[in-house]
Amino acid sequence: MAKSYSQRAPFNDWWYWSECLVKRLRTLADLYKENGEHERSGIAAEWSKKLKDNCMKPVVEARKGTKTDEQKATLKKLEEEAIFNAAEMFRELLINLPFMSSAIQDFLGVNWEECKWEDPNEPEEIDEDTGLPKKKKKKKTGDGRVTELFWGPKARQDEGIRSGKVADGGLPGIINNLLMAEKSASSRAPTEYGQAMLASVNQQNLATNMSNAEKVGIQVGFKPGGF
Repeated sequence: MAKSYSQRAPFNDWWYWSECLVKRLRTLADLYKENGEHERSGIAAEWSKKLKDNCMKPVVEARKGTKTDEQKATLKKLEEEAIFNAAEMFRELLINLPFMSSAIQDFLGVNWEECKWEDPNEPEEIDEDTGLPKKKKKKKTGDGRVTELFWGPKARQDEGIRSGKVADGGLPGIINNLLMAEKSASSRAPTEYGQAMLASVNQQNLATNMSNAEKVGIQVGFKPGGF
């Protein structure tokens, strides 16, 4: 079930969904690069870097500790700045994701709806004429990265870009929901995503400079799965 936000989300949720987008955009960049589309690859890679760098500032600060009131105030300020910047990027991405999804579908010769993970519990379709089970259509792509791009990791299928349109759910639907909640006057209530991401910061004994944080960022527990 897709995550729905009725209140403004805490920073760690914005971080989680930014990381999801980072992974999907990196996949886009890799697929284009491998097929000689270097300009498109560069655009996707630039987007992923902007999203990654934005959230790493408060993450690095949090790893220094929040024992004093001054440290807590500094962290809160950095988190609010990161949320504001992420919201700006999310709004721009919502405009561009339908085009990005459509373009990569055309380029790879696939349909996002047909790239779903196979469900072993899905009942077989029966042919009305013969009464026998229909043969399943073979997917045009055997590349798991493509399935994950559109449908997210198998265990968390709301984390794919799907058609790129809000109406078709996935990441576009979730980030739109995040942005809508941000317009309310609610508090930033903790969520299961936020709590897990915060725990991942506290559990990792990591270097706090930006270059090392970039290298280890994708190894943190409960970060979005996938390529």
